Amino acid sequence: MNDRSLDRPWMLIAEREITTKLRDKTFIGSTVVMLFIVMVAVILPAVLAGRGGADKIAVVDDAGAKVVQQASTTKGGDGFEVVRAADRPAAEQLVTDGDAKVALLPDADGYIVLGKDRVDSGLEGALREAASAVGMEKNAAGAGLTPTELRAGTNVQLELLKPGPLPDIVSDFVNIGLALVFYMTALGFGMMIAQSVVQEKESRVVEILAAAVPIRSLLWGKVLGNTVLALSQIVVIAAASLIGLLATDQADILEVVAPVAGWFVVFFVLGFVALAGLWAVAGSLATRQEDLGSTTLPGQMILMIPFFFSVFAGSSAKTVASFIPIASSMAMPGRMLTEDVPLWQPLLAIVILLAGTVLIVRLGARLYERTLLQTGRRLGYREALAIKAT
Repeated sequence: MNDRSLDRPWMLIAEREITTKLRDKTFIGSTVVMLFIVMVAVILPAVLAGRGGADKIAVVDDAGAKVVQQASTTKGGDGFEVVRAADRPAAEQLVTDGDAKVALLPDADGYIVLGKDRVDSGLEGALREAASAVGMEKNAAGAGLTPTELRAGTNVQLELLKPGPLPDIVSDFVNIGLALVFYMTALGFGMMIAQSVVQEKESRVVEILAAAVPIRSLLWGKVLGNTVLALSQIVVIAAASLIGLLATDQADILEVVAPVAGWFVVFFVLGFVALAGLWAVAGSLATRQEDLGSTTLPGQMILMIPFFFSVFAGSSAKTVASFIPIASSMAMPGRMLTEDVPLWQPLLAIVILLAGTVLIVRLGARLYERTLLQTGRRLGYREALAIKAT
């Protein structure tokens, strides 16, 4: 124990929390479960994208159908399926509704591959080669053509109806994944914090600690130690996600996810710190492990309701939730992945979350000081608020 630790007793408590958790099988098990869930969320979209039989390609004329048939024979596997459309608007509708992967439309100098938010590079390449082969075959029927004339009408351009950074299915999975990481991490660590506090109360260890260390230092140490552990867990999960993206040839997703990941860390830390204080209070209100079911219920609700909002609610509800403390930690990063969010919105959400975190932590510290040494029976939140400070 060095002099700096004596001057800052909360550092001793934080170190104690970290070393204890690293030896805890529950903590290790929760980390493994989180890794599994995130890896599934990363790999499953790539697996789903590669299933479902032949890709459907909308065309408006026989020439386009011939190009698709040529591409299908050279692609191998399931190939491509031709879907007839009356005109370009009808073809666009098929692509928008998901009834066709892309549309192959005639253009002045060849064809246009029309996609919704992105076009698979393999599909585009197959159509490009097929258009070139069919066009040259047609042009070769003439005599005395130059190379430029021979390749006339074989140029393929790419257009997108709704240009976006990620395919819809990938955006949905990543959105759910970010919200789920915060939810499970905050819930898992929160229950461990509450259990740790009540165990110390049951064993009377807290009385020894409180005699040597200010009660607020006990709280700050627990919050700091568990925040460090939670961030470390997030780093491990992020590394596993990176490996999964590279292994499934989804490296292009990193260009979109990486900037949002930085925002997610900020929202995560602020939201987690606020919740960590509340979880510690939930433990201080209890006198036995059996009491945690009722004392931790408010914390579970604070997490569960915003989680379902951030994942299943409509666009307007998500926008509102992204400015509400705690809920913004799950809603705002997801919106930044799936929408064009102005810079002022996440900045404002962080300011609001920071103010909310300060208020929640101050309230939690006050309740923690008043209830930590209360033994004999479980206390309610209203009763704890009514206790006078000593």
